[in-house]
Amino acid sequence: MAAVFAALNPYTWRSFTPELLSRRVVAACDRRDLVDLLQAVPGTTVGEWAGPPELADGKDPRVTALVTFLDSHPWRGLSLQTLCRLLVEILHESA
Repeated sequence: MAAVFAALNPYTWRSFTPELLSRRVVAACDRRDLVDLLQAVPGTTVGEWAGPPELADGKDPRVTALVTFLDSHPWRGLSLQTLCRLLVEILHESA
């Protein structure tokens, strides 16, 4: 959830379309998973990333699942923390 929060917080995320928001969330989660995988390798040091992650593919089924949720809920009225928690839960359920 922290990775998603960090990926959205610098932006005016309420102005995003559901697809843009979903693609950014999936990309943040994928980057976090990659860091976790690399850190599991003995002797590996993971440095800082240069810039935000590239957006996830709009055809990714995880993006579709998030867009479906966002299209049917008043997500712009939620706090960023609550929105991140919900979206991460949906991603875990769709995996």
